[in-house]
Amino acid sequence: MSRRDYGSFASAAKSRFRRVAEAVGFQQISGVFYAKQKVGWYEVFSLQASQYGSETFYVNFGILVPQLCPVAEAKDIRECGLLISERLRNIDETGGFDARSKAEMEENAERVLVQLRKVAIPWFDNLDSWSRIAAEYYERNPIQEEKIGAHSIVYGADFRSATYGYLLLRAGRTADAKRWLLEAKRLMSLPVYYTRDGRTVHEKEKFARVQKQETHQVEWLQNVNDTLAYIEGGSLTLR
Repeated sequence: MSRRDYGSFASAAKSRFRRVAEAVGFQQISGVFYAKQKVGWYEVFSLQASQYGSETFYVNFGILVPQLCPVAEAKDIRECGLLISERLRNIDETGGFDARSKAEMEENAERVLVQLRKVAIPWFDNLDSWSRIAAEYYERNPIQEEKIGAHSIVYGADFRSATYGYLLLRAGRTADAKRWLLEAKRLMSLPVYYTRDGRTVHEKEKFARVQKQETHQVEWLQNVNDTLAYIEGGSLTLR
């Protein structure tokens, strides 16, 4: 039987995790979101309450970049997804942390602090430059140097190629950034058709229907084009 003695998880967590955040040098942005500002990016950890009524929560941590594309507007960090992320495991190697009562949440806040120091902080320390962040992003995503010119957008290679290109630009590798942004442009410019048997193709087939680009996809391509113009020393309109 549940011993839960609080209403909102975020409200109950706010006071119990403020000191956890302070102990590792993070700022409390909300009851469930904590960040440390670096040079152009943030180190973040966040609490995620279970959606299945088990009164368990998880701790995700990772790298967040509010303005990766140089021509795009910076986003509020609370609205950004994590560029690279991991999840803490409890000290007993189970996945989640219990929060069936305020007292249990208090106890598990201490466990989270132990794991942040043991796991998350060394992980952040290893990603201490744009070059290392770019390398980690490349390792984690299904894009490959040898497939430039042959990637498919089926698994999001268009967005991933652009993201990797922006990271390389941040790392000062302008020529490499240009190659990946050109790959992103190629992919984003391809027409996309859905066939009757569920395939995604770039050349029109009988009975295939064209996919209309959504607003965010049009913006992605515009950002890539503007960034390439910026690299070439052309005109650049910041938005």
